Amino acid sequence: MLHAKTAVADGHWARVGSTNLNVASWFGNRELDAVIEDDTFARQMEQMYVDDLGNATEVVLDRRRKLSALGEPRHPHPARGSGGSTSQAAAGAMRIGNAVGAAFTDRRVLEPIEARLAITTGLLLCAVSMLVAFIPQALAFPLVALGAWGGLALLYKGYELRRRQKD
Repeated sequence: MLHAKTAVADGHWARVGSTNLNVASWFGNRELDAVIEDDTFARQMEQMYVDDLGNATEVVLDRRRKLSALGEPRHPHPARGSGGSTSQAAAGAMRIGNAVGAAFTDRRVLEPIEARLAITTGLLLCAVSMLVAFIPQALAFPLVALGAWGGLALLYKGYELRRRQKD
């Protein structure tokens, strides 16, 4: 599996690094890229990409959103990946939680980029607290909906696992 973050433009400009194309990588993850302006290096990068592409296998989702490589037989229960929007949301929540926890405990020095996160989270918590103080239902109804959604999701998952076990 190749997971490079590279780019070549106009046969002169090349980039190699770890930055993903998302806001968290740009502002929160301390990613690093090297930009090289050199014709020889850019040509080598371009050739490496063409070589890698020639040895690559395209992975596609079929109608049931199951992974399969082109030309490969279908497997009855393919392994599922873990890169969907739920895992991205969880990763974002963990980053926020780490920064907020560090602000409370002073266990590490917060970076200047985390100041915006601390201020935004602080304002949001104050606003939610004021809303709940004056309108308690503002907290109760979302908690009921969240609990019901979680319960139904777990019931469905348990049912699917039990049904698959019997097959």
